Amino acid sequence: MKKYNTTLAGMICGYSLCFAAVSQANTDTEQKGYAIASVVEQRDQGFTDSRAMLTMELYSKSGAKTTRKLDISVLENEIDGDKSLIKFTFPADINGTALLTHPAKSASDEQWLYLPEVSRVKRIGSRNKAGAFVGSEFSFEDMTNKDLEDYSYNYLFSQPCELIAASAAEFAGKQCDVIERFPVDKHSGYSKQELWIDNQDSKIIQIKYFDRKKSLLKVFSASGFKLYQDKYWRPDLVQMKNVQTGKATILSYQNIIFASGLTEQDFHRSALGD
Repeated sequence: MKKYNTTLAGMICGYSLCFAAVSQANTDTEQKGYAIASVVEQRDQGFTDSRAMLTMELYSKSGAKTTRKLDISVLENEIDGDKSLIKFTFPADINGTALLTHPAKSASDEQWLYLPEVSRVKRIGSRNKAGAFVGSEFSFEDMTNKDLEDYSYNYLFSQPCELIAASAAEFAGKQCDVIERFPVDKHSGYSKQELWIDNQDSKIIQIKYFDRKKSLLKVFSASGFKLYQDKYWRPDLVQMKNVQTGKATILSYQNIIFASGLTEQDFHRSALGD
């Protein structure tokens, strides 16, 4: 007996025609998503290096706050990926704790955590990158400077940025492209991420992180953007909100400096205990 396709797509067209149409649509959205992500990456190229002082505030579900201070240094490498070094300076019980990240193309980035209380450098294994970074809502994976090729992409839609912006007035009248990106690394803690990107200046203003079960886990938001050297946009404030636990981490940036003369030696493992 002949079986009929009773789906909406099947009622509109035949199998071969529909398959070709869907395949073309998928290809188009993948290419558009990749193109938008590519513009975001290119928009930030050429900064050489950067340094910034930050205040980190950790909020419990009840609203209790813990404050920390840290420095972040980044060395640009357009071929292999940007290296980064994070060092805590306050309070005393975490002073000197440092995280060094060396990116790796098409593989898990290499990361080392320095623990001053035991004078020990601990390598962060690829299976542990989903773990919380020093008790914050950022994971070790979140603290890496990701490369364009670390994901596959898909374009979703375009909507006014102010619908989701942490500071609606800041993005009033601006339009955001919304894309998905899917981690290539099989050890990633995420099944996908959904990015809202201001299509005028290619600024990422929100990222939704979905866990391995494909449930919404965290929401990253950025606001207070300033333009440095007439090219590089940086937010004054970013927040990572865990929607499953109610906890949040806020980072506020101060004193961002570009092209300060950092070298590869500043990002060697020997720099962790300095």
